Amino acid sequence: MRLMTLLKQETGFRNLVQTIHAAGYGVDSFHSSAEAREALFANSYDLIVVDQYFCNKEQGCYLLERDWRDVVKTPYVIMIATEEQNRIFALENGADDCVSHSVNPRELVARIRAVLRRPQESVQEHYRFEELSLCLQSREVRVNDVLLPLQRRETAILESLIRRKGKVVPRSGLEHDAYGALADCCPNALEVRISRIRRQLGSVRSSLTIEAVRGVGYRLAPRSKTTRTRTQAADPGGYTAHAHRSAIPSLSHATT
Repeated sequence: MRLMTLLKQETGFRNLVQTIHAAGYGVDSFHSSAEAREALFANSYDLIVVDQYFCNKEQGCYLLERDWRDVVKTPYVIMIATEEQNRIFALENGADDCVSHSVNPRELVARIRAVLRRPQESVQEHYRFEELSLCLQSREVRVNDVLLPLQRRETAILESLIRRKGKVVPRSGLEHDAYGALADCCPNALEVRISRIRRQLGSVRSSLTIEAVRGVGYRLAPRSKTTRTRTQAADPGGYTAHAHRSAIPSLSHATT
């Protein structure tokens, strides 16, 4: 899952962001309402953590405005001063939860999880394309009933591709989904991840692979007969072995 934070550039807030990331969430951090607003319309986020400072028209943020909530239905947690009236106002006007600026980082993560567990309107539990399915809660990707042992960033890449259902996803978009807007990314890191995903798809005889569209990006596409034959030759009998298992043994749960 990917979260957005819209917080002031302060040491305490940086520690909170690091704790959220360590809890297994992808995090895009912003310190400007204009940048955050642009990112909200360009990308899909599961939750927003926003400082009270930005929740006013002077800062260009309209999270508590009804017309804004009609467009952006992403749940959000407001970090707020301890004044009771401020908390009441925020909760009465659409905030999903409020925490103080001095909140324990572990408590913030617990509250984020609690908000994400709540049923949301029209929230999908799975993304599907052909025989590929991604469970949003468990973050498991399956080809038919076979579990793929993917690492966290690889799951994020496949999620982006599955959601586009065969359409081209720009390279920059995949890097954003896998590494975050501000994360450092080695020049060939994305190719390494995609190569590994291709091998995993081939190992279970998926009819799909990740196709590179030169100069643009990547998409899920039918595997060519040549590629399929080459995969079978490299792993004879592999399909039969996998057909008798409902899952592939998990690899180490690396997160990088």
